[in-house]
Amino acid sequence: MTSGEVLRHSVSIDEQEVFCLIHKPVELLELQPSRFAGRVASWAEHAERRYGDSINPVMTYVESGPHRVSWIHHEGEDWRSGERFCTYHIICDCITGVEGNSPQESVDHILGCGAVLRALQRRAAFVDHKYRTGEILAALRDPDTGDFEQSNAFHMFAVKTIGNILELDARHPKEWPANVINGEHRVSVLSTLFQLHPEVVKWYGRLLEESGVIEDFDGETLKLRPETLAA
Repeated sequence: MTSGEVLRHSVSIDEQEVFCLIHKPVELLELQPSRFAGRVASWAEHAERRYGDSINPVMTYVESGPHRVSWIHHEGEDWRSGERFCTYHIICDCITGVEGNSPQESVDHILGCGAVLRALQRRAAFVDHKYRTGEILAALRDPDTGDFEQSNAFHMFAVKTIGNILELDARHPKEWPANVINGEHRVSVLSTLFQLHPEVVKWYGRLLEESGVIEDFDGETLKLRPETLAA
């Protein structure tokens, strides 16, 4: 690809509809693990007693209700499959309705919770504020063109940054880059982080898959290839 060439896509975008749903990043206070209480803490105590799990909270957001959403380190043995696991993932007060201790099943159970979605948006805004992703993209953006029609420099920076976020999660999962479980990221959250239309982020996902950075992209979940860390 020559310098200055524009990456183009055929999908039309209703930018007004998208940007009215995306909030601007603000200065956020990171809550400490001491806020890990209530139903999430009761669930953790139950899992530790019944399944022998080790559960340690990293950070907790308290949404209106109050409704707690926590990023935890979870280690144990899946009571159904017998497989050992050691990962980071989100939980919220809805977790009390989950039977078993599978991290993936726990995450799938709570993803529809409004408090979880709000906490993920807040976390995405914090990550954006910390790493100044939106600020850099704004400097590269041509305000007179749509998301897909931005310059090669804009798109390449966004693609590279997504790869860096996935690598950050793999190497330093305590940083919690607004994902739902260690080892993967969702298009829906990344579109908030980058303040871009989800179809643009899906396109970036396909580019990352083609370049061998991620694997088995299904249009929503981006998973870093293990070989990428060894490169």
